[in-house]
Amino acid sequence: MKRMHKILAILLALTMMLTLAACDGGDSGNSGNSDDSAPKTTAASGDLVKAELPSGWSLVTGTEMFGMDEADFICPTEKYEFGDPYLQVEEYPRDLDTAKALLESGNPYGTYIGEKALANGTWYVAETAAAAQIGEKVFMVVGYECDFGSEAVQSILGSLQWIK
Repeated sequence: MKRMHKILAILLALTMMLTLAACDGGDSGNSGNSDDSAPKTTAASGDLVKAELPSGWSLVTGTEMFGMDEADFICPTEKYEFGDPYLQVEEYPRDLDTAKALLESGNPYGTYIGEKALANGTWYVAETAAAAQIGEKVFMVVGYECDFGSEAVQSILGSLQWIK
């Protein structure tokens, strides 16, 4: 009788291991497909910058919006309309320490969130603005109704590069 219990216990253990192995194999297949489910991005270029934009976002140049090439605007919509949220990307005329101090002050860009290490460098992020030095220039990105803590905005910040 004890021998029968041992055999049943071994069979049960083998069955459970095969079940777990089958499940694990299924997960491996899904993880192979995870690249397919990764957010799609599109390269976009403006007057000043280029960026990888998540699906549904667009870039409007300052020339298109205001007739001046002093800023580019990245919008979480396919086509920008007046009043839509946007990220305004421009060169900051001072050094990075000055930009960081402005963001840390809480005025006018809201609570300082902190430093974020992104693909193109370290960004200093507040609720409605962020700054980083890319190459020799300092980026200042100011938002209107955009969440700077969101994955979409941070992926955009991390992809920004100067054209000029």
